[in-house]
Amino acid sequence: MSRVAARCVALLIMAGAFAPNESYAQVISPRTVPVLIGQQFDILPSHRAGMAGVSIALDDTLIDPFVNPAKAARIRSALFSVAPFFYRTTASDGGGRTFPVSGIGPLGRSSWSGGGLFALQQIDRANLSFNQTLSERTASNQYLMGVLAKSFGSLSVGASAYHADLAAEEGIDLLYSGSDRIQQAGHASDMRIGVVKDWAEKHRSFEVMILRSQFDMTHDVHYPALIEFRPPNQQIPIPERQEHNRDHTRMWGAHTEYSQAVGTNGWRIGWLATANRLSHPKIPDYRIREVITVPRDPGRTWAYNLGFGLGRSYGLSTFGFDVVIEPMFSTTWAEALGDTVSRTGTSIPRGGHTVDNRNRFSNAMLAFGFGHETPLNADSTERFGFQVGLGVKSIRYRLKQWDRIQETSRVQDEQWMEWSPTLGFKLRGRGFDAGYTFTLTCGAGTSCLPCICGGDDVSVTEPPVPGGGGVIASPTDALRFDGGRVTTHRFTITMRIR
Repeated sequence: MSRVAARCVALLIMAGAFAPNESYAQVISPRTVPVLIGQQFDILPSHRAGMAGVSIALDDTLIDPFVNPAKAARIRSALFSVAPFFYRTTASDGGGRTFPVSGIGPLGRSSWSGGGLFALQQIDRANLSFNQTLSERTASNQYLMGVLAKSFGSLSVGASAYHADLAAEEGIDLLYSGSDRIQQAGHASDMRIGVVKDWAEKHRSFEVMILRSQFDMTHDVHYPALIEFRPPNQQIPIPERQEHNRDHTRMWGAHTEYSQAVGTNGWRIGWLATANRLSHPKIPDYRIREVITVPRDPGRTWAYNLGFGLGRSYGLSTFGFDVVIEPMFSTTWAEALGDTVSRTGTSIPRGGHTVDNRNRFSNAMLAFGFGHETPLNADSTERFGFQVGLGVKSIRYRLKQWDRIQETSRVQDEQWMEWSPTLGFKLRGRGFDAGYTFTLTCGAGTSCLPCICGGDDVSVTEPPVPGGGGVIASPTDALRFDGGRVTTHRFTITMRIR
């Protein structure tokens, strides 16, 4: 067997062990294009990063207080974590490096708990010309988050605030086909209030959370001058131009979750439900590869999900399984800049709708994870473990589009699947945990093995903190889009301070 073939076989054997670090529910973003977004916002540390992020029936003391701030009151020993991660995407040949530092724990001997997170991030841009400035080659983002909670016996209440100062968002370059320079600037913010009730009987838990988030970015896009050739021998010069686009989304959300133990053998089940209302005061005018998108102005989205989880902890092994359905309904439109006349002479006043787009999504997600630890000494204070899993997301939507100027209508159906495997290793010692997780995400028609390529690659994560406002471009033709494959290396070290 050749060396290349042996490498492919080895990767094939390992592929079944990979899974995504994906968290469900709290923030739902619509996407009509399989572009990689959100990877950079996955800044929170997790004990189950290598278990596909299964979370409905299993607790994660590291990430839970940042997702629902009321759960910070459960932490009785302070935790301090550093979780740097590095990712690379093949679509734009770019990537990023992020260094998050976080801490969470009780505040003295009181019933109050609190914590925070700070992260610095560098995003690299590839495929640039030799004379582009430093700000065009790389961008720096900063993230800050604070959590405060109070315990009232079995009832806990908490609040959190999050802010991101953004100089770039991953994947945006792919949405402006033909451009040679994009300057980005903006911010994201999120505020949450959570309540958690725990019952000792059957180890039951019920939580409710409301949140308000906002995402606001500007894209200054430059298109160079070029010559367009049209048959038979016509050459049309197109001058260079500069566009100023704004991506602005506001969101209100409500989330509820319930879990309880089943029997006495370590089994646990859980359910969740989420509702998000997103308003889009301004949506960018994207140009996606060969597909022309319809200019849009405002829009709104209603997004929901329902999930079920099953988990079991027995001895030093943990198993988890989640299934989530995610229906969404999105409406966007374009407004006339002045009085306009339709093809048949109907008058459309300034501000009237020239195009209406309605998207109906029926997304679904599955995740499976397994972890096991082995004692390294007789008293079991030191352990070595591994985590494996697999997550799959199916995205399906139907676009109904009405052109009020041409007085025509059309229907377009799009669908694709995204596969996200990971493999993780963990060392638990006296007062510390150290871990590493490798994540590979790829999509429709593409093997997750680097040695087998082809087809349309897509990738996405849905971090529990706000990312972008989604991508709800309304194409005028079938999608022909390669979103790329992404690989992530994450190192996590957690110190337990008693």
